[in-house]
Amino acid sequence: MITTIQINKAINEMLESSLIDTEFSDVPFKPEDTTEIVRPSIKVRIEDNKTGKFNSCNKERTLTCRVYFFAKDRYKYKIDNSKMQDIIENAFLEDVKVTDTFLMPVTEDGVDSNIVDTVLICSFDLYSIEEIVDPTEYEPMEELNLNLEYEGE
Repeated sequence: MITTIQINKAINEMLESSLIDTEFSDVPFKPEDTTEIVRPSIKVRIEDNKTGKFNSCNKERTLTCRVYFFAKDRYKYKIDNSKMQDIIENAFLEDVKVTDTFLMPVTEDGVDSNIVDTVLICSFDLYSIEEIVDPTEYEPMEELNLNLEYEGE
């Protein structure tokens, strides 16, 4: 099963690779539990998680992820926020690669961006259907013979 920590790490890696060769390449990522605001910095949080059974063998999950960008200058943030918004929105046009065999697409709602108290906040939902690992081993059915007879009127 895929963990929230793996998903968070994959989001961070996508953002880090999107920042390479930009003026933001050295912007640090701050842990979620840090109360101190460092400028410039990025904070990634998975804030909402809705998980349920899709069917007897699969679980369905929708996660809301928010990326917070704290511009270098608290009083002159417009240009940095605009540039970072473009970077983040473009980064999440693609699926999030959690493992080599597990991708999570951003839902069709896309990336929602706004600025609150000079902080750029980009949020998006990730969606997945994962196989529920059954600890009991059953032998797979190899052949099923059905004898269907039709009795017409």
